[in-house]
Amino acid sequence: MPINECRQRAYGVSIIMRTIDIIVPEENAGERLDRFLAAALEDFSRSYLQRLIREGLVTATGSAVRQNHRVRADEEIRIAIPEPELIDLAPQDIPLAIVYQDASLAVINKQAGLAVHPGPGNRDGTLVNALLFHIKDLSSIGGMERPGIVHRLDKDTAGLMVVAKTDAAHRLLAEAFAKRRVKKRYATVVVGRPASERGSIDLPIGRHRKYRHKMAVDEKGREARTDYAVKRVYNCRLGLFSLLDLDLHTGRTHQIRVHLSAVGCPVVGDPIYSKKWEKYRVPFLLLASVGLEFEHPDDGRVMRFEADMPAHMKDFIAKIEKLPLR
Repeated sequence: MPINECRQRAYGVSIIMRTIDIIVPEENAGERLDRFLAAALEDFSRSYLQRLIREGLVTATGSAVRQNHRVRADEEIRIAIPEPELIDLAPQDIPLAIVYQDASLAVINKQAGLAVHPGPGNRDGTLVNALLFHIKDLSSIGGMERPGIVHRLDKDTAGLMVVAKTDAAHRLLAEAFAKRRVKKRYATVVVGRPASERGSIDLPIGRHRKYRHKMAVDEKGREARTDYAVKRVYNCRLGLFSLLDLDLHTGRTHQIRVHLSAVGCPVVGDPIYSKKWEKYRVPFLLLASVGLEFEHPDDGRVMRFEADMPAHMKDFIAKIEKLPLR
């Protein structure tokens, strides 16, 4: 999304702020401003965005608005983000499922709803804070705010991640991701059913040309490929759903979510790429990283890890299994 700079004058001092511009898609018309922004800007907490609104730092078509403002299709929203204060990262006793650990790396199973690293409105309570508490030694290549972080998952995506404990391991793991030597497998529940039982979605992805907070299939975008296999289909009163197994060959932003939405099977509970996503009443989108395979940076041995689907995915599946057919 376009990030600009604006200047505000306070007490005779010129302050430079970043601004983020968003155009409201038609499918979001009528939503409360704070809810729309919290869904559109996944790395910003809703409470932080509400604070910016109260402070007059959010405008709709040039005018300051309240958080209960109902957005309109194609309305232009501008958010001014104050310069971030220095963050003193502190270890926090946040539950963390450590699947594997040695002197060079750790593999964790991140819970949904946990942001990977601090950002505006997420100063603490992140995966990084949890890592600092549970794992004492982390690589420094990611910088002060991202120690050990080699790759990331979206805040509401659960599942397996590898974390580097030494700088040497970090460099080799980052290279493996860049050269596509890391195998990543995901599970998801989508609305509808793909046209075939298995297939490959090979569509380039780039920033949406109008709605800049979104990604989209774009012929001028970067190469992206997602392989899928239908594991089960559910036809119930709530609708038609499919459980998919996914192999990710590239790692574009929101790749799985964009690809599945593009073929008419959006991820259940996706607030950005699924219309009427709230009707299913799930706490997080139904997407999880359930398989991870890579070569150990120390000796090259193959490391394979698998994880179960998180509870909120299992709960939704159990719910639709019990519902009568349409």
